[in-house]
Amino acid sequence: MNAAVVPDTLHFSVTQMKTWLMCPAKFSYRYITGAEPEFVPMPLAFGSAFHLALAHHYQWLMRGEPAPAEEVKQRFVDAMMLAKNGPVPLQEDDDGTGFDVALAKGLSMLDVTLGHPSATPAKVLGVEVPFTVDLYNASTGELLDEKLKGVIDLIVEEDGHRVLVEHKTSAKKYSLDQLVYDTQLSGYAFAAEQLKWGEVGLRFSVTTKTKVPAMQVEDVRRDDGDMSDFLKTALGVLTAIDAGVSFPVRGWACKGCPYRARCESER
Repeated sequence: MNAAVVPDTLHFSVTQMKTWLMCPAKFSYRYITGAEPEFVPMPLAFGSAFHLALAHHYQWLMRGEPAPAEEVKQRFVDAMMLAKNGPVPLQEDDDGTGFDVALAKGLSMLDVTLGHPSATPAKVLGVEVPFTVDLYNASTGELLDEKLKGVIDLIVEEDGHRVLVEHKTSAKKYSLDQLVYDTQLSGYAFAAEQLKWGEVGLRFSVTTKTKVPAMQVEDVRRDDGDMSDFLKTALGVLTAIDAGVSFPVRGWACKGCPYRARCESER
């Protein structure tokens, strides 16, 4: 499946928006000053490796055959080893979980995920599908200079319609508020609307890191009000960034922030 792609230009992603909303200082270090991270957070490495493994699985399915489970799991192991042996140190998980425990947990989570009925859809349309679409002012309709850019984890076809799937790994099942308000699927829905894909479904596929991993597959909706909220938030964040607004938000997220030492040294 081909999505609309434009040449390199100013772009903005849901990840950037979430980062700024969580901590504008972290956004500045990562996206503006390009500061070197002090470490790679284990959850980030873990989530990236898990996504790579699932992408391999669905790429095989798109070709019409299932990938060998051991091959999928090896993709996860290889990505984790690459993170462990990379130039930037890999930090332990938030709960102190070391590398070997995280590796074993990821493999058991893949077993659960690959064994779930949702992992064998009738038709896979796209895996890691990139998109770039216009952003505009919801009140005036004026186009913004920045484009919304992102990648949809998985697109499957059900009953003649596209279903856009976001894969997540999480310490526990998503709450109702997370399902209703998470902006990632709002971004997917907005992109689908701009690309004139017609009616699409939206789905979270969450694999938990609980002692016994579990799957949570939830279909959600995003309506016109959600689209308006998404655009207003994007405009507000971009306006603040353009104005140079930056300040630290200190709290629970600081422990896993790869810019923590630098941020604290500048107090």
